[in-house]
Amino acid sequence: MKLLSIGELSTRSGVTVRALRHYEKLGLIEPGRTESRQRVYAYKDIARLQQIQMLKRTGLTLAKIKDMISTSDWSAAQILEMQKDIALKQLTEAEATLRLIDESLACVEAGEPADLSTLCHIIKMGENVMTHEKWQKVWDKFYTAEEQERWAAAKSAMPEEAIKANEQAWPALIARAEALVGTDPTSPEAQAIAREWNAMMQPLLDMDPALAAGAAKLYDNMDDWPEDGPKPPFSKEVWAFIQAASAEIKT
Repeated sequence: MKLLSIGELSTRSGVTVRALRHYEKLGLIEPGRTESRQRVYAYKDIARLQQIQMLKRTGLTLAKIKDMISTSDWSAAQILEMQKDIALKQLTEAEATLRLIDESLACVEAGEPADLSTLCHIIKMGENVMTHEKWQKVWDKFYTAEEQERWAAAKSAMPEEAIKANEQAWPALIARAEALVGTDPTSPEAQAIAREWNAMMQPLLDMDPALAAGAAKLYDNMDDWPEDGPKPPFSKEVWAFIQAASAEIKT
């Protein structure tokens, strides 16, 4: 196999040049160098990159990934367990969609109209099966590799039960917020949703308070998301409503 330059590897793998350099800085990958000091990547480097990307999908931080790949041998059982974790996370998302569908079915069977916001959100969740690769394009646009690592470290420090509870609660909370868009953000209903919304984010910020400064960066700039990236999980109008309601919360 021929050696690949950093640009060629980025193009073929979809991993940004900035991320490849960051992996090298952390000692995760050690590419060779030409006489002119240009980075070149051999088969072993690309195989290592594949391991890193697969482990990132499980939610591990780069520090933990470095420890794993430098101190342990790889087995089929380890890889299968990691892939199982990924599948379970996808199952959680599917279960959240099923709960919304069941709520709508209950309304229909009772002869009542289903909540339109809930129906629209079901459609959106079906259309937006968010892949790690698509989301990574958004993260790479708005956060440095170091910032991404801080977010990953904060999430990995949260109890698994809390993460699952949040993932299950988000769809219904977003649907409730969508139903209130255009209403008074100072109303008791709006204030209650804003408090719940902020409470969902607070555990991550408690893990690393430095994240607070850039926490809203992604959703403040939804118009600038990559065209081939994921669709936002909620609209600009929902985000603006939550921001307005949050600003009115009385401490």
